[in-house]
Amino acid sequence: MATLLSQPSQLCFSSDIADIVFGSNSTNGKLILDIICEGERINLLEETMYPAIDGKVVLCDLTSMVELYAKKYLEVQLECSFADESGKVSISPVTILFSMADVGTSATDFLNSHFLTTLNGEKRTTMIREERLYAYGAAEATVEVTLLMPATGKTVSKSRTVAASTTSGHVSQFDVSPDVVASMFDMEGCELLTYTVSAGQRSQTYLLDRQLDRMSPSPVLLFTNSFGCEEFIYCNGLHKKESKYSRESARFLAKLRNYSIVENREFTANTGYLNEAEADWADELFRAEEVCLWVDGHRGKNVVISDSKSEISNANDNMPSFEFVYSYAQRIHNVMQVAHAGRVFDNTFDSTFE
Repeated sequence: MATLLSQPSQLCFSSDIADIVFGSNSTNGKLILDIICEGERINLLEETMYPAIDGKVVLCDLTSMVELYAKKYLEVQLECSFADESGKVSISPVTILFSMADVGTSATDFLNSHFLTTLNGEKRTTMIREERLYAYGAAEATVEVTLLMPATGKTVSKSRTVAASTTSGHVSQFDVSPDVVASMFDMEGCELLTYTVSAGQRSQTYLLDRQLDRMSPSPVLLFTNSFGCEEFIYCNGLHKKESKYSRESARFLAKLRNYSIVENREFTANTGYLNEAEADWADELFRAEEVCLWVDGHRGKNVVISDSKSEISNANDNMPSFEFVYSYAQRIHNVMQVAHAGRVFDNTFDSTFE
């Protein structure tokens, strides 16, 4: 008789899917594995299986089978059954969320206590920046702010419940940009110092850093993190541009001419100094497969990171900042910066002594 010996948790990440194990006394049986993506059933496997000498049929390395579907849809369902001559047994349907991270705990515990980001600590921001948070199974969040009253030097705390700005399936997106948060409260005579966004046990704190106001970030990048959600990173370090050209030449009518000129424009950027939590999180940019420029509040050109160096030490004076090289993903690299025409200095200019 076919029996189910073990299966994955009914909610798990695609990076950590346990084996499915059936037991059978028969010589063979039929195994069917289906994945359901937004209501569409897709058959992944339908095979006659022969139990091992211990009577087990083990379906392992499920991550490799479902990862591409989970990456595309972010949330999928897995169903599996095994039938031998004496009967049929099925697993309880498994909900799988996309993840390229080892979270160190069960998916249920992580989702109840964390937003869908690897950021694990305070993040610095400023009023010109955009910030987003994503939560699984939470339609509302509480924003608690700490305000400074410059006239008296005293601080006051206020809180407000906000709804998700958008929802896709069970994943909700919250726009927690500083200017959006400030607009929720009466800011007359007050200055925003910090704010904490909470949804159940999840919590993320932002610190308004006035030093960041003096720096014009370049570039601002939008990337897809390890959970398939989009995040921003604002780079405040040195930004350099270098164009390289490869030329093919030949003589036409006794004159030497370049008949093919290919430009490869590379940018070298630096994140600027990061705190410990931001430094751990910034590696998400370098492992992201989808990265684009964020220009004037809109999605810009897709870019590809070709080289990066992220190094953190335990030295007492360690102040990590990461340098990386990126270029346009498109073939034509002669991209005009029409919006910035006429400027003497671009964002590579050092504003230290302004």
